[in-house]
Amino acid sequence: MRVAIVNSELVKKYFPNVDPLTQRVSVEQLIPGVANLGQAVPWQIVGVYDNVRNGGPKGDGFPEIDVPFAQSPWPGVSMAVRTLGDPANMTKSIGAVINSLDPDLPMTDVKTMDQLIESSMGGDKFGAVLFGTFAVIALLLAAFGIYGVMSFGVAQRTHEIGLRMALGAGSSQVLGMVLKEGMTLGIIGLLIGLAGAYGVGKVMRNLLFGIGTIDYGAFSAVAAILLLSAFLACYIPARRATQVDPMAALRGE
Repeated sequence: MRVAIVNSELVKKYFPNVDPLTQRVSVEQLIPGVANLGQAVPWQIVGVYDNVRNGGPKGDGFPEIDVPFAQSPWPGVSMAVRTLGDPANMTKSIGAVINSLDPDLPMTDVKTMDQLIESSMGGDKFGAVLFGTFAVIALLLAAFGIYGVMSFGVAQRTHEIGLRMALGAGSSQVLGMVLKEGMTLGIIGLLIGLAGAYGVGKVMRNLLFGIGTIDYGAFSAVAAILLLSAFLACYIPARRATQVDPMAALRGE
């Protein structure tokens, strides 16, 4: 009797309300050296295992069936060996076992699980570096842009600042007013930007493996840099303006 084990996804899709160990599946035979599939034959399900991402780290589970090699031989076989020691040091031991079973069996393309994941995620890493580079450039441009725009706006208010100080306003009062107005605009812009970044994060989550919607560390760092830029853009020109003689500022206007 031909037997097989299937994964949870197959059971969920085809046998959701029955005991899978009482069911059989009909699958075409794989014939070595023949391109076409053979006749469909029944396989008795004798076990169920959890889903394995055979389609790659980003791939979701799909229905799978595994059968004994003796009942469906194939020229190429892949196997995974679990060890508590260093996986790289197991190559010779595995090779010795295979050689003891059949000296004519070759063993090729031996990789550790970390190496397999590394090779399968090469494209993701390139994309992450590319997006990260663009993000850093965008952050620098945003920081310089915020500083330039807000400092220009504060510098344009030199006459107003001089007038307020001529009417009795203290330097700390004027400085606090400018910082409050500037930081209010900065915080509003930051909130809008974080909302947009959240939407982009949801898209990135579907493109790259292991990426969450929100990276609190990155979001906090970006928010701190942008708020610092806004603070300096308000503080430096406002501080400079409060040190100008009020009458000189009024005459200059």
